Amino acid sequence: MLESDLMNTKEDVYHKICHAVLKMEISKGHLKWTLSDISREADVTRSLIYYYFGKEKKTILEEAFRYVTEVLFNTGNSERLGLVNRMKFVLERINSMPFIFVLFFLKKREDSELGRIVRKAEEELFVILKRDFPELTEKEVKQLYILELGSIAFNLDQNDVSDVFNYYESKQKTISDS
Repeated sequence: MLESDLMNTKEDVYHKICHAVLKMEISKGHLKWTLSDISREADVTRSLIYYYFGKEKKTILEEAFRYVTEVLFNTGNSERLGLVNRMKFVLERINSMPFIFVLFFLKKREDSELGRIVRKAEEELFVILKRDFPELTEKEVKQLYILELGSIAFNLDQNDVSDVFNYYESKQKTISDS
């Protein structure tokens, strides 16, 4: 097995655990799930959950939520993917983890650690969008963000991403060509 395959496997396992945590949080209620529920849903051992997250359910939920909001907003990727490729990546990950979008809206306005995680991820995304689209006004950056959220909510087909985001992609290319 290649080292890159091993890394993908670790990432996949981590992703499966996070997905299971979010699914149980939605289906059973806030922290009403057990580590055994997560273990069964993710098809991993409890000791593997302990290894990645520890034993405290609140901490596990927060770490899973941090990870998936990073995926939702693709804020962890330091290289510039371009808008179309970034949205394709985000839509692909959302399809494999639809519970994050539900929790995102449920927790966004809460005065809780999960609410703070969402708001922090949004702030990071705005920094990325402003960096990648310096020619856009604050209002246009917000419109782009709303368009991204709408694309996720609508479950935009990967083949339609270019058409939907063409205007912003062309503005980005115009700036980089100058």
